[in-house]
Amino acid sequence: MKVQDLLEQLKAYEPETELIVAYWDKETIESYGAPTMNEDQWKQVVEDYEDGEWHWQGSAGDDFVEIAEKVIATDE
Repeated sequence: MKVQDLLEQLKAYEPETELIVAYWDKETIESYGAPTMNEDQWKQVVEDYEDGEWHWQGSAGDDFVEIAEKVIATDE
């Protein structure tokens, strides 16, 4: 996703809205041990990731539900 596209999505929220945000840039991925990539290679990595992103989102969604349940249980 391009930063401009993310910024456009974020316009739907009020500035004080709390969000959980995760993002990775090329330099961060390379610092985790990925080989150094040129911009075309990085673009392909982004496209391939976006094609399968729903797997990660589903897993993260389960984690968020678990965290929310613990928070609610603690407050009761």
